Parts: sequence; C-alpha cells; structure tokens
Amino acid sequence: MERNSLPVSAWEDAKRADEVLRAVDTRLDGRRAAAWSRKRHRRILNVVMKHAIRRRVPRTNPLPKGKESTAVTRTSNAVDKRSLPNADQAAALLDWIRRRPRGGKRLHAFFATLYYCGLRPEEAVAMRVHDVTPPARMPRTSGASC
Repeated sequence: MERNSLPVSAWEDAKRADEVLRAVDTRLDGRRAAAWSRKRHRRILNVVMKHAIRRRVPRTNPLPKGKESTAVTRTSNAVDKRSLPNADQAAALLDWIRRRPRGGKRLHAFFATLYYCGLRPEEAVAMRVHDVTPPARMPRTSGASC
C-alpha cells in the first residue's frame, strides 16, 4: 500500500489535488462518471479529509469548496409533462392491467394510486388504510351526479 500511495504532503500541491479529483470523476474506461457517482466519491473524499484534519495530518482541507469547474452538475428532478399519459391513455392502461389473470386487481390498485395520487412507488407501498382520508360525501341533489 505504501508503494502505491502518495504521502499526505502531496495534497498540499494544488496540481496533485486536481489530478486526484479528475481521477475520482473518471470511470476506468476513461469516460466521465455519472453525476451521482462523482458526487458520492467527492463526498467520501471530503469525509476522509475531515478525518485527516482532525488527526492534524494536513493543515487544511485541500479539496475545492463551492461551485467550481470540476463540481458536480445538478440534474433536474422535474417531470416533462409531455411524457405523461393523458386521462384516456391512463384509463386504458389501468383497464389492461386490471384484466391480467394473476394479480391484475392488486396491480391495478397500485398503479391507480401512483397515477391519481401522484405518489412514488415506495410511498404507495408504504401507504396504509389509516393514511388515507377520503373526501367528505357530497349530498345528492336532483340532477347532480358524483
């Protein structure tokens, strides 16, 4: 390990620190790693540096702070509305799911909950009866339908 590792003093050199960060952001085949992988690797590297600083090995944290050219790019979690099914498409899909011979009714309930409630799958799985508050019943009047 000693033969293949740089001394901690190498972190004092900004050029060496940039080389390490570039290596962390690169896959083994030389292409750029995914944003989430880069972020995770840098987070791990920061934890290691904080531990080393507590042990007074380097004087300061040599890793860049804030937005830099090597910083992880943010990705959007917004959903493109053009990729969502419209009401007719959703009804057709849910009907097709309900007609499946094994588990169709259960899966219909699951996917209907995702579609109509806007839940993520893990939220729908964790949902229980006491988590749901049905809307108050509307009184029936002549000519009105629910």
